[in-house]
Amino acid sequence: MSLEPQKRTVFRLHTVFGAILLFVLLLPLSGAYLFRIYENDLVRQTESELIAQAVYIAATYKALLQEERLPGHYGLPVPENKIEDDPELRPVLPQLDLRHARILPPREDGKQPDTAVQAFEHRAGKKLAPILHEAQAHVLSSTRVLNPQGIVISGTAEIGVSLAHPAEVQAALKGNYSSVIRRRISDEPPPPVASLSRGTHIRVFTAMPVILENRLVAVVYLSRSPRNVLKALYEEKDSVFWAGLFVLTLTGMIAWLLSQAIGKPLKALNLRAQSLIRGEKQVKKLPTARIAELSELMDNFEKMSAAIETRSDYIRSLSMHLAHEFKTPLASIQGAIELMRDHKDMPPDQHTRFMENITHDTDRLKRMVTRLLELARADVMQPAPEETAITPLLKDLRAQFPQKIILNLPSEDITAQIGADILESVLTNVIENSFQNGAKNVTIRPRAEQDSLIIDITDDGPGISAGNRDKIFTPFFTTRRESGGTGLGLVICRSLLSASGASIDVLPAAKGAHIRLRLATTA
Repeated sequence: MSLEPQKRTVFRLHTVFGAILLFVLLLPLSGAYLFRIYENDLVRQTESELIAQAVYIAATYKALLQEERLPGHYGLPVPENKIEDDPELRPVLPQLDLRHARILPPREDGKQPDTAVQAFEHRAGKKLAPILHEAQAHVLSSTRVLNPQGIVISGTAEIGVSLAHPAEVQAALKGNYSSVIRRRISDEPPPPVASLSRGTHIRVFTAMPVILENRLVAVVYLSRSPRNVLKALYEEKDSVFWAGLFVLTLTGMIAWLLSQAIGKPLKALNLRAQSLIRGEKQVKKLPTARIAELSELMDNFEKMSAAIETRSDYIRSLSMHLAHEFKTPLASIQGAIELMRDHKDMPPDQHTRFMENITHDTDRLKRMVTRLLELARADVMQPAPEETAITPLLKDLRAQFPQKIILNLPSEDITAQIGADILESVLTNVIENSFQNGAKNVTIRPRAEQDSLIIDITDDGPGISAGNRDKIFTPFFTTRRESGGTGLGLVICRSLLSASGASIDVLPAAKGAHIRLRLATTA
């Protein structure tokens, strides 16, 4: 069984941006096809136009019928609920909705009628025919005027056949306006792009009842294909062009904005990371990002980069000093061992002196290793938030030293944001250094200064020269090498304080040494 991690597809940033911009470009186009909003509007517009034509044809045909002598009770009776109370107001509204309407099969061909057309129907239809043919040349509608038996008496085609069987005609013969959508049969194959449109393959049919004196005397049966959505867009090509230009311009602006606001800062961040991996010194600052989260990320990366650089310099410097400090006692031990091996008959006192030198150098190496472990722990220590009362700690510290420690305490106790064990360790190290360098008295004076606690530690010893003051925190620097000093005590103190957000400095003094600790106080 393979334990290798599965490889995941990784996309470059410009690929993601390109996909986003492509979706932005497709949004205006996909709306018309996916939701058919515009197509549905075209279908309803077609139905409205057919209704208007049917109303005009019905009015004309009624006028022609009224010129004829009609037999009594001509036509079909209209149901009670279809008799109009106000014949002046009888609006017919579009009913079709392409999104929900069922598309019916193509209309069946006309059938042979069972009855003959009456003479007055034939005369009225003949008078109406030129008007219908003239109108067809302009409105492109297929027109049929049916008598009460559903026989075509006038129109652009199918004169004399029965069209009483379609569902919409049957509804109209009962006095109801009806409209349906049927599949369109075309003699030519549709173009590939037009096939995306649902409206390319349909035809709208309307059947309008013609009522005269509350009797149904005819049905106006019209049909027409709605305009193709692409053709409609072509007819509005100027508007579509400007809309497309606007979308392209907007997309270009979005691309530029994404590139400047996200792409450019991330590229700079990537280059800085590669430079950091190569260990190169950072001179230029990262560019300022305009996005808050990116700006915060870049600021934190800048701080991390500076911290890594500082840490690398520190490790490099420590390694150099460490090599030098370890090289001297190791060389001394090696030389003593070689002399003792080559001169086995050396006098006992000389042999004893070499052994003492080896022991001395070994003890020094052990002390340095111990101090280095303490320094390593101090460097990586993450102290928990603690508070320490200064006055009790200083009084306990004074009791630990037989030498004289003078405390100049404030009237009110001050609490510092640092662990008691850390502060005690630092103060102990500083006090021991003073007494080991010949001081008789050590004075400790804590005081509050704004949001900080200042602890000044002074002594009456020989002090620290100006030349040594700059090297006091350098690893392995000591003026007591012969008496066992490792030069790591103050370095460890600085690391411990730094981990707690505090600092230690050596100040110039007219007499003795002057060490200052700066700690944060509690609010």
